[in-house]
Amino acid sequence: MKYFGKWLIPFVAAIAVFIGMQFDSSLYAKPVGRVESVQVIKTTSHDDEDQNHDRLTKQQVKVRLLNTAKRGQSVTIHNTYSFSGGLDNQLRPGEQIFLGVDKGVYTLNNIKRDAILAALLVLTFGLIFLVMGRRAWLTSISILLNTVIFFIAVTWEIGSKQWQAWWLFVGLAVVFTILTAVFIVGFKPIAVTISLGSLLATGLAVALGYGVLTLTNYNGVHLEEVKYATQMPQLLFFAQIVIGSLGAVLDEASDISVAIFQLHDSAKERFQAGMAIGRNVMGPLISVLFMIFIADTFVESVLWIRNNNSIAQTVIWVMGLGFAQSLISAFGIVLAVPMTSGLAAFMAKIKKVAA
Repeated sequence: MKYFGKWLIPFVAAIAVFIGMQFDSSLYAKPVGRVESVQVIKTTSHDDEDQNHDRLTKQQVKVRLLNTAKRGQSVTIHNTYSFSGGLDNQLRPGEQIFLGVDKGVYTLNNIKRDAILAALLVLTFGLIFLVMGRRAWLTSISILLNTVIFFIAVTWEIGSKQWQAWWLFVGLAVVFTILTAVFIVGFKPIAVTISLGSLLATGLAVALGYGVLTLTNYNGVHLEEVKYATQMPQLLFFAQIVIGSLGAVLDEASDISVAIFQLHDSAKERFQAGMAIGRNVMGPLISVLFMIFIADTFVESVLWIRNNNSIAQTVIWVMGLGFAQSLISAFGIVLAVPMTSGLAAFMAKIKKVAA
């Protein structure tokens, strides 16, 4: 019962945080309100030029202000939402919302979702600490440092020149890899093996993918579909591959390296053991990366098909980038097996001789 009880702690903490953040409106400078009542004014049908059918519903919403100098007062706003719900939201009693105000007139900005996000964050880290024990501190610090570095780098990139962006992402990948490896195993030779194996495999995979796409003149790969109109699509396409695939490659390199360093066999036998481990894990890793890249395009694919586009055209134009990214990432996962096995066997032999 005691063992079962500790697994309830993260869930209880998440619920407590969720409830507590229902009362944090005073922390915000922008107006926050709670929906008191909703009245439907009218519902109309809407057809666009592509004969897509939708329904628009206009609501009259009574909102009680939870902060600012007018806290406690009630205001009335109007909200129009569509049945498809692509770019709008239906308001329901009890929901908290962010409001905009112009000359005393309040309008809906967005739904307040900080409570659910904070609860999920607490639940995630709570489960990490239960599963990993003391090492959870290192994992948490690693995640926090990588997140801070990422946001600093992206903020700096926004105001930088385009030619600097690629080297920024390359440097970011190197920092992420080294930091994560050090936090996983500490300042040891195995950290060098994990970092080198991951970076070399990822770098060779990206170079191989770039070479193949250049030789084929990007036939069937529509870089114009990258969703960043103000940026260079080719640069962001490959940067996404580097950052996206690095985690899977790093995970694979860690498994192989840790296992090899625990063996006391010859360098050849260690290498063969690493290859065997890599063959077992690279299949699931490739499948997971494939699903991640494809899932990113799934919603848009549904919209394309609903707009009478053929499945073939949808796959080529919407899912094509996901296929290409997952394929290049798969290169890295496959290359990491022999490269990491060789590096780990060599480093383990040096460590044995030095000892």
